[in-house]
Formats: sequence, C-alpha cells, structure tokens
Amino acid sequence: MEGLSKPSARFSLNHIFFDSLLDRLSEFSLALEPVRSQRPSIAPNNQVFLGKIYTQFYPTVETVEAMLVSNNKVVILGSHHDVQRYVARLDINVRYQYLGEEQVLCPGFIEPNMNLVISAMLQQWSHIGPFGFDCGWQKLMPNYGLNYIARALLYLDKGLKPKDWLLGYGLYSVLLDESAQTSQHNVYELIQQVCIDRPVAILDATSAIAYVNDSALEAIYAYLENHAANPFSSKAIFFDLVRRQNGLLNEQLVWLVEALPEDQLRRQLMNMFAQIDSLIERARSSGITHIGTIDSHPFARKVLTQYQQTNPAINLVEPKHSWLQELNSLACLSTHHQAVQPAANRSIAINIGEVGYCGYDWVKSYHGQSMLQPCQQLMEQGYNVCLQSGFPVLPLSPLRAAEQACSRMMEYAPGCYTRDERVLLPDQCLSKPQSLNAITKAAADHLGFNLGILKEGDTANFVHLSADPLAKSSNFRELAVVACYAHQ
Repeated sequence: MEGLSKPSARFSLNHIFFDSLLDRLSEFSLALEPVRSQRPSIAPNNQVFLGKIYTQFYPTVETVEAMLVSNNKVVILGSHHDVQRYVARLDINVRYQYLGEEQVLCPGFIEPNMNLVISAMLQQWSHIGPFGFDCGWQKLMPNYGLNYIARALLYLDKGLKPKDWLLGYGLYSVLLDESAQTSQHNVYELIQQVCIDRPVAILDATSAIAYVNDSALEAIYAYLENHAANPFSSKAIFFDLVRRQNGLLNEQLVWLVEALPEDQLRRQLMNMFAQIDSLIERARSSGITHIGTIDSHPFARKVLTQYQQTNPAINLVEPKHSWLQELNSLACLSTHHQAVQPAANRSIAINIGEVGYCGYDWVKSYHGQSMLQPCQQLMEQGYNVCLQSGFPVLPLSPLRAAEQACSRMMEYAPGCYTRDERVLLPDQCLSKPQSLNAITKAAADHLGFNLGILKEGDTANFVHLSADPLAKSSNFRELAVVACYAHQ
C-alpha cells in the first residue's frame, strides 16, 4: 500500500464532494414540488400552563409554577397565585392546561449548525450507519456489522428503479474492526461481492472515502474517458488504483458526482422541498424550535430562500456572527488561554456524539487524545459551549447530545471495558443543567440571538416534556416530546 493516498481523517458536509453535488444540481432548473408544511403546535391566545416550568438552566436553574401565553408571547411567569391575580385584574378569558404529574415545560431546543439542503438531499439516499435507514435510532443497533450492511443493501436494491444507482451514506467503518484500514478493505470487498446488478456507491461516515462496485466504476471511467483531463492511460490502471485504495478517496469523490445519472438527480432535486419539510417535522418532534442553517453554497441558499416562503413549522435562522469553527481539540486550549474571559467571538458547537461512537477509535489512535472535546475546560477558558446533533450522520436529537455530554460514555467499545473505563475524560462531563443550557441558551448565543430562555415579553418558544430532565433518575434520551411550541 506504500505510496497510495489515504482518506482524510475528517469527512463533513463541507467537503468538496458536497459542493460538487450542489454544483451539479444547479445545472438543472429549480422546479421544485410544492409542499404543504405541517403547522407547529401553537398555544391558543390567553392560555395558562400550570405545573413545573423551567425558565432557564444555567448559571442557575430557575422554575415557576405558571405561565400565561397570549399572541405568541410570554405575558407573565410566576406562581399560580400571581398568574391568577393577573388574569382576574384584566378580566380576560383564559384556557388552562395542567401538566401531568411528572411533565414539565422548558425553553425550546436549538440546533445550532445544520447544512439543511445537503441533509435533505441525503435523505433520498440511504443511511447505512448503525441508526436505521432514516438515522432515527437513539442508540447504536446491537447487530451493526458487515452482515447487516449486506442485508441492508440487498433490501434497498429491491425498491429502486431499474436505472437508478444505490446511493448510501453514513457507513461507520470505525465500528467494524480493530483497524480502520482493515475495516475499509472489508467493506470494499463486501460491496464487490454482494449480488446487486446496478451501480452502488456508499459514503463513509468519518473518512472521505466512497465504497463503489464495478458497475459504478464503469460509469465513472466512462465519464473520465470523455473528460480532457483523464489521468489514467487505461481502465485497468483505474480499477487497480481504486481496488488498492478500497474506494474513491478525497478529491476523487468529485468523479462520482459527475457520473451520477441525470434523471435520478433531477427527481431528487424535485423532491427537495418535501424532504426539507420532513426534516423540519422531525426536528419539531424532537423539541427543536430553531435551526441554525449554515448552508453557504449559492445554490443551497437559493433553495432555502425559496423554501422559506412556504412558512415552515419551525424557525430557520442564520448565524449573526462568524463564530469560531474549529475542531474542538485540546490543541486549542494552550496554557496562555487560561485566563481568557468570555468574549463574543469565542463560541464552539460541539458534535459530542462523536465521543460516544468514535471514542474507542480515538482511544486507539496515536493522536486520539486531541479529539476528545473537553467541554468543561472549554467553558472554564471562556468559550460559549453548545451542542449540535451531528445530523445527518447522527440522529437529529438535542436530548441525545445533552445526555452524551453528561456521560461522555463510549457507546461502542469491546465488552472487556468496564463502565468506568468507557467514560472518556470524566472530569470534562457537563452537569445536567449545563448540558440542557448547551442545547438552549448557549446554542442561541452561538447563533447571536436572544433565545433559549422563557422571559416575560419574549416570543413563546418552548417544549412540553413527558418527564423532568433534572430528576435524579431521568435519562434524557428516553424523554418524549409531548408538544413543541415554535412561534415566529
């Protein structure tokens, strides 16, 4: 393998592959299918909520007994008696909603970083990771491995049109073998051996590599042959290189984009609005009232601008500041930063789910310690720390991210690891209030908006949960969202 390229260690939606995919889509006319957006839960005018209501989680946890919402605004917060007296004084008719014994209200969750258009595009591919085809499982599936991947591909093949490619993403090769190189080789061999008579291309979740079968390579080489800059003197040399690399790597992924069938791409573009709408409904059902859209490609922004005219069910906002966007490693925490005070340009959105799912791979890595995202240390050094879900590779769930920030538990590790050994940097665990703040107020601060708390006079964006997240026995991931109230 000496002299061969290796896939880049990080693969994100900012990769040139996705820019090239959007470039290709922009060649088609933007005639998108209209959709009928589902309306969010809206608190009726003059509604009083009675029960345990969290108004903020950090730096202090604050609760009230009652909240009056009118015209999408929080009118008054306080005790039951305070709100009753306010209602009587104004002589207004109100509707009362009593929360269940264990139920609570809290500020709406905020997803600070999402490439919404690319995420919607990938929903028309198939998720080949350990969270189900729709990336909806909240925990790793117990039987994730090569056998599952083979069965999944054979199942997905049956539902495709004859000339379509089988396209997938999110394959976690790091969960398949002790060695990343060995697991990537095993996946590549599996793609060649599985009996599917159509082109297959599957993107890895963490490395810039696409596993492709011979049918896909034939189509890609046909594109290269018609291209003036074909770097290969023969098809055999091209096939041999891809075989030795275990797939297409890094910038080679652009060749894959150019070889994809036009008809399939046109259909996926036509369904874009419906897919965005589906994602927003999924976000709303997870308690998300605001999504920070970080789509920067001109075509993606054009799609979003057109989509927002449909009145989506939650708030789509763009960050107001050019926040610090870096890998949250120990390297950014050198000693000369020890006395840094909070400042407007020191905010980080952490994909904490990677600690749970890639932590074991990082522990084995020579440089793995620098990847472990020390949340507490970042906060102590003046960073505003918020959490992102990592969608579409990881499930869209702020509560899952909050739980993982509290536990820092490797969810994938050999059985010989004890529970204590599965916790990575235990001193960096966030407290429950800190982690809930990281998906509410801190996420709002990251975007540059005055959101993430319940305050009199502010817009009423809040979520109704099935149980108290700060209860001693509470497991964030198991909490159900009873209703999500997202107001403009």
